[in-house]
Amino acid sequence: MQLEGAPVTELVVAPVTITPTKPLTPTHVKGLLWTDVLVKASARAGGVRLVWNNRMATVTTQAAAFWHHLDLTEPHTDWSRESETAIGERYVRFHAERRTADLRAVGARLARADKDGWIHPAGRRMLDVWRAQLDLLGVGELGLAADRPLATTAETLLDILAARGLLIDHRRYGGPVHLDGPRWGLPLRQLVGAHGHPNYLLPILRELVPMIGPGRHFLLVHDDGITADYLLLERVLAEFGARTARLALSRVPVGGTVRSSRYGGWRGATLGDLAAASGSADRAAYRLGMRLYFVGTLHRRSAQPFRMRLLRRCVGRAARLLGRAAADGREPAGRDIRDPLSRLRTPQGYVDPYRLTVSLLGRPVGPPAPELRAIYT
Repeated sequence: MQLEGAPVTELVVAPVTITPTKPLTPTHVKGLLWTDVLVKASARAGGVRLVWNNRMATVTTQAAAFWHHLDLTEPHTDWSRESETAIGERYVRFHAERRTADLRAVGARLARADKDGWIHPAGRRMLDVWRAQLDLLGVGELGLAADRPLATTAETLLDILAARGLLIDHRRYGGPVHLDGPRWGLPLRQLVGAHGHPNYLLPILRELVPMIGPGRHFLLVHDDGITADYLLLERVLAEFGARTARLALSRVPVGGTVRSSRYGGWRGATLGDLAAASGSADRAAYRLGMRLYFVGTLHRRSAQPFRMRLLRRCVGRAARLLGRAAADGREPAGRDIRDPLSRLRTPQGYVDPYRLTVSLLGRPVGPPAPELRAIYT
């Protein structure tokens, strides 16, 4: 367990999970790019570990119920030929129709996902699309192709929580299991339904609680629409001695509306759409420009809607910044950037992506040095 006053030797960055059931929207892209810049910059100033495990997203009722629906309605579809948009539209329709799920069948898929790492072919197709898009974007390896069991079992984690008195457990009566949020002035939050199906917080806790130890500081990255859940998650981790901090990012309105991706409204603004937009910028300018927009323009609490025109301007500015080095025919002189990055570190131990990006945008002349380009492209 984390020892009070022990020096921090490793920053553990745990971004919110994304179920592979829909395209990556501007809100997802913002979270991924903030995380990418934060991890790359903070790693140059200290030890960093990024936590990403597909089972944190797939061992959830949200994913399993949708995939069961696909098996029932389209048992013969070749999902390897389907686009991300087509799969995402099915996901939107599934939520709009609000069908009653076969709880036993959903439970069987959850068990397969938990034990064997099973993912429906539609989910695997979505992961393949994401990998290609994130590779083009230059996002560091998240582990989308990796498969490993969660750090502890659901039963063990529930026993650990119960031993601390953190649960309201009605399983003996055929009921659900809740986290006891009211002890901290927070709402009750269901962890396990009456039929044994987990809420998305359970696999997150199964992965993070066993990681708690001396010298580790946990940074929980999430969108502000689920702040209540992450306040509770932070309190639970702290109960076991973890040093914790949260980085809550505002969602990005599309078409003037902020909504969950399950309700649609993302057509024309997915990561695939952004990557396919016409223009003359090369890959490096695309990568830098996307970060200038999603990190530097859409700051942490920005309420700005997604604007393709402004994104294009950021990519154009990135192309001009990078083009100066090519025009000079030489790279700018390298320098040790650890000290400047250390000055941009927050009290929680991570380099602030927004402050770093603003400092880059404020450079009076010349392109970013190679060390900064490694962070941004």
